[in-house]
Amino acid sequence: MASTIDNKTNFIAKNDVKSPKNLLDGKVAIITGSSRGIGKGTAIVFAQQGAKVVINGRDVKACEETAQEIRDMGGEAIACPASITNKEEVDNLVQKTIDTYGKIDILVNNAGTSRDALIHKMDDKLFNFIVDLNLKGTHMMTQAVLPHFRQANRNNEFKKIVNVASITGVTGNFGQSNYAIAKSGVIAYSKAIARELAMDRINVNVVAPGFCETRMTALKKEGDELGMPGPLRNIAISATPFAREGKAGQPEHTGNTILFFSSELSDWLSGQVVTVDGGMYI
Repeated sequence: MASTIDNKTNFIAKNDVKSPKNLLDGKVAIITGSSRGIGKGTAIVFAQQGAKVVINGRDVKACEETAQEIRDMGGEAIACPASITNKEEVDNLVQKTIDTYGKIDILVNNAGTSRDALIHKMDDKLFNFIVDLNLKGTHMMTQAVLPHFRQANRNNEFKKIVNVASITGVTGNFGQSNYAIAKSGVIAYSKAIARELAMDRINVNVVAPGFCETRMTALKKEGDELGMPGPLRNIAISATPFAREGKAGQPEHTGNTILFFSSELSDWLSGQVVTVDGGMYI
């Protein structure tokens, strides 16, 4: 049977990331919404860079599968299914991380989704669901990790919070008023807490993806809850200059930028917003 070192070597070779290696050695990262999509891509990038990764989502099976996939490739990960809008579940997620790894160094607030409707057809339930998940969930997770980030025995190291917004939070988008207000709120929230937490040496930065290949942007078929109609998907891809062969950005593209904001390379940055959009918004 291959050794752990051999597995890790194979893991890095199979999932080659064109960036310096071992940027997160010894770090512990919670990545919300990491069982699939951008969160999963980020978790793989982090594991390649030596981080111990906490996989989160509401789908227990998907969380376990992603964590096992990382372990099979030589990385280190645990599954912590939880709803980030439920305080008890959030507290349990943070405590399980502490019980397992003894600390938290990085929080990536990635969990989110969209449910579109024209403004005159958007009911309160749809509006509140999107705002609660994307914005309130970010706030609840941030509050939960702060006591651990502020511990006195940190050796003056930086702690990292990376919040995932969206290009929609910067530019707005047709039929996404609920999603736009939630993601623009994430940006404003991040700038505010970046000021509050600066004296604690906690970096708070934002990554705002453009069109990225996930379940949310896949071709929507009849009966699917998630996805995009073909014509809208084609328009989005055609508006992405870097897109090729009918495909736009991959989760790892966003994951690499989140990696930068989570590593020592960004120690002197806070309150910044970077759009990862393949040239869509310039």
